[in-house]
Amino acid sequence: MKSERNRLMTENSTKTPPSDQKEFAAFTRNQIAGLEIRPGRPLIVSDADEVLVRFADPLRSFLESRDLYFELKDYRLVGNVRRRHNNQPIEQVELFGLIDDFFAETVDSMPIVDGAIDALATLSARADVVILSNVPDTYRDRRAEAFRKAGLDFPVIANTGLKGAPVRALQERAQGPIIFVDDIDKHITSVAESVPDSYRVHFVADEQLAAVCERAEHSHHRSDCWRQTGDAIDTFLAAAGY
Repeated sequence: MKSERNRLMTENSTKTPPSDQKEFAAFTRNQIAGLEIRPGRPLIVSDADEVLVRFADPLRSFLESRDLYFELKDYRLVGNVRRRHNNQPIEQVELFGLIDDFFAETVDSMPIVDGAIDALATLSARADVVILSNVPDTYRDRRAEAFRKAGLDFPVIANTGLKGAPVRALQERAQGPIIFVDDIDKHITSVAESVPDSYRVHFVADEQLAAVCERAEHSHHRSDCWRQTGDAIDTFLAAAGY
C-alpha cells in the first residue's frame, strides 16, 4: 500500500503513544534533503487532508458514484464504508484500492479549507511552511501543483507511516521552533515523542469527523478553524520571540 492516507482511520484512536519510526521512506528523506530551509527560522509543518483540503466531502461523493456510502461511527474508514444494496462493509483490500482511485481522480480538485490560504500567507511572513502529506508519492507533484494554483505555494513532502521521524529530520534542518498541524492523533503523538518541544495543533475541518474524534492527548490546541489556529500559532511564535 502506497500511503498511510490509504489507511486513514483504519484503527481507533489510542491514548497509548506508539513507538516512533527510526527510519522512514527514502522518497520522503530525499524530498526533505532537497528543501531550502532557513536555519533558525520557525517552521510550520502542516498536513493536507482535512487540514488544508477537504477530504471527507469529496470521498462521500466518490463513494456514492460507486453505490457505496460512508457510515461515520468513529474516526476510521475500515468498517464504515458500506454497500448500499445490503449495508455490508467492504473488505480492506477493496477499500485501499478505492482510496488510491479516489486520489487519482480528485487530488487536483479537493476543495481548500476555508481560511487556510490567508492564514498561511500571514504566518509565512514569520515562519517557513512545509506541507507533509501522506499522499501516495505518485500524486505528490499533482498535489503540489494544485496547491500552487490555489495559493498554497509551499513545498509538498510525500510521506508514508507515522510522521515523527520526518518531522524530526525537518527540525534538524531548520534548527528553530517547529509547529505541527494534523488531523490524526497518532501522528501528533508520534511528533510529540520525536520533537517534544514542538507546538502541536489537532485540526479537523470536517464537522462530522470532528464530532467523532476526541482531541489528541498530545496536542496543545484543537481547532476546525484556521482563524483560531492562526491566532494560536501567532501566540506561540510571539512567546518564542518571533
